[in-house]
Amino acid sequence: MLTVNLLPWRVQQWQRQRQRSLMILVSAPGIALLVVLSGVWQGYHTAQQQRAEQQAISLRLSALEQHIHARQALMHQRDFLVQAQHRQQTRRLQHQAWQQFWQRLPQLMPETLWLSRIERRQGQLLLEGLASGMAAVSDFRSQLATLPLFPVIRQGNVQRQPDGHYRFTLRAQVQEVSGE
Repeated sequence: MLTVNLLPWRVQQWQRQRQRSLMILVSAPGIALLVVLSGVWQGYHTAQQQRAEQQAISLRLSALEQHIHARQALMHQRDFLVQAQHRQQTRRLQHQAWQQFWQRLPQLMPETLWLSRIERRQGQLLLEGLASGMAAVSDFRSQLATLPLFPVIRQGNVQRQPDGHYRFTLRAQVQEVSGE
């Protein structure tokens, strides 16, 4: 039998095992550090993306708010213009109603009735005049009642004059014409 000295082989074996263990011991924290750094990098990258998305959303929201404010301003302007148009139309219709009244007044008056005073004040039209008979005053009053401009017509004083004519007063309530 041959004797072999295994001591150098064991030492080499032990050194290799020790190197492997040291390598594992040294590389394990490095790998762990790489995993942690990778997670940190991924978290940082995700946070950057979220910030960029939030900024984009903020910009879109700001643009939408400006659009909404501009639209509200336009709607207020439109409402103002619609109201102004409505007022103008009401004034036009009122003017038209009065124009028709003044144009029709001679046809509404009986031939035996004369007006001496016409006055408009505080929502009333005051008509004073002379008539040859009460029927002419009554007829004139009923003719005025057919106009939508005067919903209520009240007869005031009627006095018989020495010459046989009747002095009369009519008060017509003026109704403003609406543009609706």
